[in-house]
Amino acid sequence: MDVGLERLNAKDFRGAAEVLYGVYRSLPDNDLRRDLASYHLAGALVELGYKQAAVEHYLEVLVGRRLPEFTDKTLTQMKVLYEQRVVDEDRFVDSIYGNQYSELSPDVGDFVEYMQALADVRRGFEEWGRKRLDVLAKGARPYGFAARYALAVDRIARHEDAAAAADLRGILAAGRAVPDDVKNDARLALARILYEKKAYDGAWKIYSQIDSPLPLQDLVMVEKAWDRAAGGDLQRSLGLLVGLGAPVFRDIFAPERDLIRAIVLRQLCQYRPAHVAVRGFRSSYGPALKSIRDRAPLADDATMRRWAIAGTKSLADKGRIRTLLTREKDAVSSTHDQALHDHLSAIYAGNLARVNAAIARSMPAAMDRVADELLRIDEQMNLIDYEIGAGLFKSTEAAGAPRGTRAEDVPFGSDAVFFRFDGEYWSDEVGDYTVLVEDRCVR
Repeated sequence: MDVGLERLNAKDFRGAAEVLYGVYRSLPDNDLRRDLASYHLAGALVELGYKQAAVEHYLEVLVGRRLPEFTDKTLTQMKVLYEQRVVDEDRFVDSIYGNQYSELSPDVGDFVEYMQALADVRRGFEEWGRKRLDVLAKGARPYGFAARYALAVDRIARHEDAAAAADLRGILAAGRAVPDDVKNDARLALARILYEKKAYDGAWKIYSQIDSPLPLQDLVMVEKAWDRAAGGDLQRSLGLLVGLGAPVFRDIFAPERDLIRAIVLRQLCQYRPAHVAVRGFRSSYGPALKSIRDRAPLADDATMRRWAIAGTKSLADKGRIRTLLTREKDAVSSTHDQALHDHLSAIYAGNLARVNAAIARSMPAAMDRVADELLRIDEQMNLIDYEIGAGLFKSTEAAGAPRGTRAEDVPFGSDAVFFRFDGEYWSDEVGDYTVLVEDRCVR
């Protein structure tokens, strides 16, 4: 043990992992030193990039509860990994749910209370869970603000939008004390409330303040495009749809993109491009729609499975964990100590089997949601195509009538610089595109 800790302190993480695993496997399950070795082994594995294996060892210490003086330290490390989005939330909650922990540091105690309170709500104990969240929300620490946000979402679900909006504004007014992810979630929820109330400009202002990492902004950009379309800023709406074509969003399930594009172009009396948008939707989703209507089995359709995972938050979380497990499992081949190699391989094989089983259980319902969404969008596309056909028979320029407003031409000699979009995306520009398209309608 001493040798392993010396190597760990010297940042020889591979050597420390090999020695500490040797100690771990040589001790019986009920030996306290085994839990101590497991805790330090987890720290070495985190540094080596085997975070999923580290989670297993931290959970072993927590569940065993034979080392109470390390409970706070272990939960501290689990909190860090959870906030890095590398922990299977369901597995972690199952491990701590119903347990009582004493002598936890304030932030860690808040973290555990928050996770257990959410679990109460999700398992049907709403009244008890809300009471726990209410108590937690009175504090001004990070998970106190997370509790405030959870309570606001609960109020939205109960159609108490005014109270929820006040709670969300209170979170945003708290400034730097609020964690960035909670602040962005609050902005998104508040923007949705304003959008539903048709306060489109107010919603846009809140949407525009969201600054989460770009890969997490796919849904935000879709909602922003809807908001701009409803608010009459059609060129900006089309620009957001261009941004959603960036490679970072290639795996999202968002057939609404084609629907928004067709709606906006139809509103601008750009009938041919609108029809092209409808055809683009049918080209992308036509095979899937045919399978749905023919009642063909969808379980073996890899594309439908991918859309089901991308379009369901719980499955997307499982899919992210599966990706991490697969990546780390592939890296185990660089471990030369055979005993440690076999141990890590067994952990990853077991966890992959577990997460694949969880995905398989949820997949039928998720595929049904994807099928319903595609059928819903297709029905709206049929209506738009009919309106496009009707519009083509109308004159877009009556004699003596003024033409519709033209999109702003590129102003030469101004301080602004304009570039023609050539299909190359830059991450700092993805949300800022505007399409200069002419309004051909007679007003």
